[in-house]
Amino acid sequence: MLIEKEHLKLSEVFYYLQRFGDLNPRVIGAISRIKDADKLIQWLRENFQYRLAPIPRYEALGLKKYYVTIYSNYADISLYNIYELFDGMTSFILRDVINPLVLNLSIYYNSTDFDRVLDYLQDEGIIYHYDLHKVEEEKFYPIDYSNFNFERREFTGLLTSPREPFELPDLAEGFFPDEVDMKIIGKKQAKTVSSLKDISTMLGISFKDALYHTQAHVIGKGLIKGYSVYLYKPDFRLEISFSEKETLEELSRIPSMYLAYKLDDKTYYAHVFDNSSRLLDYLDFISSLKSKDTIEVYIHPFNEKYLFTASIPYEHFENGRWNFNTEIMMFRAEKLVKKIEEKDGGRQGE
Repeated sequence: MLIEKEHLKLSEVFYYLQRFGDLNPRVIGAISRIKDADKLIQWLRENFQYRLAPIPRYEALGLKKYYVTIYSNYADISLYNIYELFDGMTSFILRDVINPLVLNLSIYYNSTDFDRVLDYLQDEGIIYHYDLHKVEEEKFYPIDYSNFNFERREFTGLLTSPREPFELPDLAEGFFPDEVDMKIIGKKQAKTVSSLKDISTMLGISFKDALYHTQAHVIGKGLIKGYSVYLYKPDFRLEISFSEKETLEELSRIPSMYLAYKLDDKTYYAHVFDNSSRLLDYLDFISSLKSKDTIEVYIHPFNEKYLFTASIPYEHFENGRWNFNTEIMMFRAEKLVKKIEEKDGGRQGE
């Protein structure tokens, strides 16, 4: 059992990890002045399902972020097929467990040209409606481990007061990232347990170069907002839509709420990861807020049928620019329609 002093030290380590990452643990020790910070991080790696994921500042990467809700006519379309259809541009695809015909997608792109794909799928009867909105504002909330039970590996309840969002300063000021910067962010998102040494090996560059790009660009220029630290494998993801800023403040009392954004229609969405022991408590708390706001909750179990996540589409960044091809998406949409029609025709023939 952790004594209070050790718990406080870990809380301080989490504070710095979610701001500066773990790609170089010695930096955390130097900044925090915790002499054994690197040993504590190693202890977390060895004793928990430790993962650390960067939250990209997509505007600084030359991207825009769009939120799409698809109302499908088919409940069994593979989420991976949707990911391939949009040529790897989705950061998440979520199917609601209560209504599996509803898919929520986040798409990184630099225009809304991809709506051609959605129009085509609607014309072909694969979907009957979709809503497309630009993300106007995104807020990152470092996960609060102050009431985390390390023995049971779960949070013990809601926080007593709302949290404040955090983000590293945006110091780009005309700076534009290169391929190494993009790949460091993308590789760390794709494989969250990776160390900087691992990533430098993946990229075929020296550790020194990887360290420079991480400290001088990824963190130093504010290409990311921060990092989320996870100590357990979640069972579900909640996506909560609402209209009032005050609701966001209350939802931030959920210690594992890590991201919220506001769309161009002024709708808010908040995201929560956690394990099943907390689900009913969170749903009960969210229900208590419905007297003051219109709130919808989408529940996404952590399996491939209901949830698919991906990194920034760094494979599409070449020679200092993003290379997106809507025609490839249209070609894949045609293939998907044909596949669904053949499968559906086979069912009708049974």
